[in-house]
Amino acid sequence: MTFTPPIDTPEDGFGPRRVAQGLRTQGRVVIALMLREMRLRSVHSRLSYLLALVEPILQLAMIMGIFSIIGRRPDFGTSLLLFLGTGILPFFLFTHVSGRTTGAIRASGLVRALAPIQPLDIMLARALLETATLLIVAVLLFTAIYAMGIPEAIPIRPLLAIEGFAATALLAISVGLINGVIGAFFRLWAVVYGVLSRSLIFLSGVFFVPDFMPPQIRYWLSWNPLLHGLEWFRSGFYLTYPTLTLDKGYLLGFGLAALLIGLALERVFRARLI
Repeated sequence: MTFTPPIDTPEDGFGPRRVAQGLRTQGRVVIALMLREMRLRSVHSRLSYLLALVEPILQLAMIMGIFSIIGRRPDFGTSLLLFLGTGILPFFLFTHVSGRTTGAIRASGLVRALAPIQPLDIMLARALLETATLLIVAVLLFTAIYAMGIPEAIPIRPLLAIEGFAATALLAISVGLINGVIGAFFRLWAVVYGVLSRSLIFLSGVFFVPDFMPPQIRYWLSWNPLLHGLEWFRSGFYLTYPTLTLDKGYLLGFGLAALLIGLALERVFRARLI
């Protein structure tokens, strides 16, 4: 007696082959939308795209200048520039990706009316493009810091830095999907969220080491998932960086929960988003 494996049929809409085919199709759609977004940006203003690349570097330079004037020293390590850089980069990753995904559906125009394109594809394309942009920014930023005579700008534990970047990107994309649905219905949400997210710069460990804070303050700060992404990323640059506050499971759990909520919202309101 021989065993014949089940074969997907047209009626079997949930078979492995059908699922794989659907994922391949969605992947091609998302990549095409990313390329379209890049072309539109380059056509409208090459300068604006260049500014998007250097904005985190400019903000870091501004903060560095202020801290130098007031005589501020780094909370950890010997380089204030590197300490601030390892905080600014993941902060910008979160705020840019989650914030700019907010207006993705509104900005898509008639594209979302095309049959193969779903609102989820539009939001993912914007989020992934912003993530790729911030990855380029990270390479440029830390290469520049290294060129300035700070060898610690090359992560001593690169895997931790990569993991921290990826975990923060997951959080940013997940929150971005939620924002994208809300922003499609409420135009002012982009402004409100922009103000709220940028205020996190004071609560996410950009300027300080959470483990050096009093226990009561550290407890409340630990509820901020972005703080854990920043700590995870920064720990890749310092061999003895204190990570008592860091909770990788909390960050990943929060990111996955937000992803499920974002996917559910997109599915429930899909007909109204098209």
